Amino acid sequence: MDEQAARGRQRIVRVLGLIVVCLLATQTVVMIWFVTSYFQTVPKLGDTLDNYIDSQIDAGFEDPPLRGDEPLLRSRKVLLFQDVNSRTAKEISARLMYLNSLDPKKPIDLYISTQGGWTDNAFTIIDTIRTISAPVNTWAIGGCYSAGALILVTATGRRYAPEDVILMIHANLDNPAGAHSYPSLALERYEGVWKSNSSLPSSWYPMTNDEEHYLSPKEALEYHVIDEIVPVGRAGRAGGWGTDGTASHRGTRQRSR
Repeated sequence: MDEQAARGRQRIVRVLGLIVVCLLATQTVVMIWFVTSYFQTVPKLGDTLDNYIDSQIDAGFEDPPLRGDEPLLRSRKVLLFQDVNSRTAKEISARLMYLNSLDPKKPIDLYISTQGGWTDNAFTIIDTIRTISAPVNTWAIGGCYSAGALILVTATGRRYAPEDVILMIHANLDNPAGAHSYPSLALERYEGVWKSNSSLPSSWYPMTNDEEHYLSPKEALEYHVIDEIVPVGRAGRAGGWGTDGTASHRGTRQRSR
């Protein structure tokens, strides 16, 4: 009797063990399904953080007044040295429009050194460049990435870069989701700029694989992303570049970081 009772208890233990294993397996499958579904439907953490940061930048921000006596404005130079967002798009567009109102025929120099930013805000600047009468020369300096390169290539004047700059073209758009969807229109607009203003390799299209194409100035010139490479030594000795695309001759010192 004792032996039969022991065997019965062992069978009960085995059955309970199988039940526990099945419950744990079911719980694991449910958790995997939940996590997978969550990350498929919730925006990427990076995008969420970018949206939050941009909203904080814009919150309560007051645009500084344009002063005609600013040295940069007097020399018709505009700097884009921050991320491309709604605030910087507004500031750059306002400066371009102001300089155009002063003289719609004299060139404006737009210097770009940025990690990139939002495509819609980049097109705010691009549309301003295209709609004003004054020709806009663009200059890639330091590092000109993603949305910055997109603005660079749309110059209505000349496109310049010193010989030590790094450029990056970002193929990071979403796959089209229908004829009248935002991804479809955004991709058509984005690729249209590159196809109309450069000669990028056909293998870079469609620009939906999230690849980053880094270019040296020589490669950028080869792909018609820029029109001219400016030697760093010449520009440093001359003290900068003028609106006619040539080095000016105001002597200044050069400093590196």
